[in-house]
Amino acid sequence: MPEVYDILIIGAGPAGLHAACTAQDLGLSHRIIDRRGLAHSFVEYPQTMRFFSPPDEMEVGGIPFPMRGGEKPAREDILPYFRAVAAYRRLNLSLWERITDIRREGGLFEVHTLLEPNADQARTYRGRFLILASGVWDVPIRLTCPGADLPHVFSRFYEPTEFLGMDVLVVGGGNSAVNAALMLSEARARVTLAMRRPPVAYQSHLRPFVVRDLEFAVNDGKVALHAGTIVTRIEPQQAWLQPAEYDPHNPLGGPPTGATYPVPARFVFAVIGQRSDREFFERIGLCLEPDGRPQRDPETFETNIPGLYVAGSLAGEKIDIILTGRAQTTGVVHRIAERLSTA
Repeated sequence: MPEVYDILIIGAGPAGLHAACTAQDLGLSHRIIDRRGLAHSFVEYPQTMRFFSPPDEMEVGGIPFPMRGGEKPAREDILPYFRAVAAYRRLNLSLWERITDIRREGGLFEVHTLLEPNADQARTYRGRFLILASGVWDVPIRLTCPGADLPHVFSRFYEPTEFLGMDVLVVGGGNSAVNAALMLSEARARVTLAMRRPPVAYQSHLRPFVVRDLEFAVNDGKVALHAGTIVTRIEPQQAWLQPAEYDPHNPLGGPPTGATYPVPARFVFAVIGQRSDREFFERIGLCLEPDGRPQRDPETFETNIPGLYVAGSLAGEKIDIILTGRAQTTGVVHRIAERLSTA
């Protein structure tokens, strides 16, 4: 029979790594399982991406993040840091393993996987508790207007260089969308940014300095901002925008307030968010909230499946950065340790 771990952790991002480090500190055995490689969501960020948090807010496992004072980490800083955490702590990692099933048998969780990318080997892991820390970035939210499935429409943004001199429309109102627009403008693309409401600090998690940088870019003529609009149609060389009321319950737009008009759009980046893999969650028996996150106790973060906890961004909209996720994850692991000590 496979070894029985105290905690099985699904997800090798910051929350999963911090959960494993906390388990080590408490003398608990662990195993991290992820369908991709280490910190895959950070791998998918643009190469020149600079994060919005200072180094001390991005630390995991109590390991200092070496950065010069006053600087914010870039993608090239955070990826080696996560690798160093995993190596220094000698974390038990099972990477590139796709989970096919999770069962609870005889008081233990059984996690069944297939090795990716060939699905050529099956493995089984057993644990007393399970922490789901897989994040909410599995499935991009896509536009649904006519033309949204054209080949020049993308739901992820990676690198701006190849869009030099191109007319690019960025759709979205969060930090990632604004950052994409700014990076494209610095790469000398002709950028239009469509947002459902005017940019305001802390709205849609917009950081104040992100709003400031956007205002500078708009005033300098580097970004054409169209706030309070939705995309109604996309064509090969242009897109049609329409003024509309902001509807917080509809990420794709509210009632229209004006006539449609065209903007140049040789390429379109719809950076309007991502969601978790709710189909997988439902298949393993989790009850879900309307936003796709598993239902959980607001104090303990235990789900409707006894012994299965959520950590990191799955634990709530306000726990979506490493700093807050770190404290929440620590609490979950400590609660598990208490339950193990009294079992």
